[in-house]
Amino acid sequence: MTKSGPNTANALAAHLEVEPFADVAFKELAMCPLVEPGICMNPLCSRHFAPSRSWQRYCSTACRKMDELDMRRIGHKAAPALLAWRAGKYEKENDDLRALSRVGRNYVSRLSSDWWNDRLRRANEGIS
Repeated sequence: MTKSGPNTANALAAHLEVEPFADVAFKELAMCPLVEPGICMNPLCSRHFAPSRSWQRYCSTACRKMDELDMRRIGHKAAPALLAWRAGKYEKENDDLRALSRVGRNYVSRLSSDWWNDRLRRANEGIS
């Protein structure tokens, strides 16, 4: 008799009790926002709008959803590298795990720089 793998068809998604970055860095983001208030945070839009709330970052629901999809896409790329980075972050003896951690850290750094530059490029192309 062979043992079958776990049945994950109806498994619950991971649920972490971690506050969103915007909540953790509320004071800092108020002093130095990622995007100037009143400019849509979706780089493909980047148009000026009159926020109805002080914390509003998008001109419309469609722009918010489009940007959330972009963030989700980047998150899926970054997640394995973040796990690898953290797995070997404090490793002292296992050279292979330290190497994996280093590759994860470098990947996250490169991904964040590339994504930042791509968002700036898309925002500037939309303004032109």
